[in-house]
Amino acid sequence: MNDYYYAQTALAGIAAAYAFHIAQAQGFLDGNKRTAIGASLVFLERSSVETKTGWENTLYNALHDVAEKRMDKAALAGLIRELIAK
Repeated sequence: MNDYYYAQTALAGIAAAYAFHIAQAQGFLDGNKRTAIGASLVFLERSSVETKTGWENTLYNALHDVAEKRMDKAALAGLIRELIAK
């Protein structure tokens, strides 16, 4: 909500925020990256945004980079922006 209301972030940025913070927080014993990807994609789906298919490995690798602090939220938002079907 902070990104949406105060940073005027687009839907891809909000989806990236969900994925980024869930993956980086490591709140679960297992499945953090899968949960992060799921939350991001469900948010986009619930916002009536269609995504391309075939990106599963790319997203998983990106979330692995986020968890290992090799990718920031802005880079993840750019990747998700590319994922959105136009």
